[in-house]
Amino acid sequence: MGRKPAEQRASDRVPVGAPATIRWGEEELSGFMELVNLAGGYVAAPRTPDLGDYVDLTFTLPGDRRSYRVRGSVVFLEEPAVHATGFGARFERPPAALLDAIKNLNRGSH
Repeated sequence: MGRKPAEQRASDRVPVGAPATIRWGEEELSGFMELVNLAGGYVAAPRTPDLGDYVDLTFTLPGDRRSYRVRGSVVFLEEPAVHATGFGARFERPPAALLDAIKNLNRGSH
């Protein structure tokens, strides 16, 4: 499954570079939520889950003191030869507060 072209995304991707905790199975590690939109985000991490795995992500957004926790499914993996190791996750039932915070980030980027 390839990435959707920009015109088919749920919303614009916003660069955030926020520290994140990633959990799946018995794994727990630190990474960075690099990009986020209303549908999901891209996480840079030293190791990645497998395609289709469910992950629990905990992160903050720039200018927001709240910490957000959301479950996501891994929809693509970044090839280490191309860039740093990372993965894209589609949010599963994201909290309304997180969606509102992402919308506010979007407003600040234009």
